Amino acid sequence: MIPTFVSLQADLFRLPCLICHVPDWQNVKRDFLSSINWDDPDCNLEHFYSDYHRYFTRGEQPPYHMDLMDLLRGPLDFFAQENPGAQVMSSWCQRYSANQMHPVHTHGVIGYSAVFYAQLGRAHKPTCFFSPFPDPWSGFIDEKIPKCEEGDIIFFPSQCLHQSLPHAAAEDRIIFSFNIMQSPESIYV
Repeated sequence: MIPTFVSLQADLFRLPCLICHVPDWQNVKRDFLSSINWDDPDCNLEHFYSDYHRYFTRGEQPPYHMDLMDLLRGPLDFFAQENPGAQVMSSWCQRYSANQMHPVHTHGVIGYSAVFYAQLGRAHKPTCFFSPFPDPWSGFIDEKIPKCEEGDIIFFPSQCLHQSLPHAAAEDRIIFSFNIMQSPESIYV
């Protein structure tokens, strides 16, 4: 029997994400990835390859940025339909060899972030996300690994805790990431 005093049962909050596939990725993958300078000593860090500090922290875009934006035009346009004024502010590349990982982090409270899975083999896992809300009964933080494959891009709130898990594959895991903010004109309408 359903109690007669229940007037609404709904979620108070949700954590939006969008996953899109880039259909042409396999056709352009080799050429696109060959444009990255994988031997740059400024990008080969102790735990993984990242050109984040080479470009983003200097306020610059990497040389591949516009080609990446063109490649992702379809998913970016689809995302922008639901998020008017969305603008990609920065992009960077990261490569993880066997047993390398990126610890739990956020991109700050700036809007949305995205991860494009440029190379994601069967032994690799996509990004692991953590719930911002502890379970009300146990107090534990739930984690989710969305179903993504090579050529997919996932958009998520930039303040969501996430990490790149280590893997044991011979093939590197390669991602391109970026942050998305809204233009001031679209925020203050």
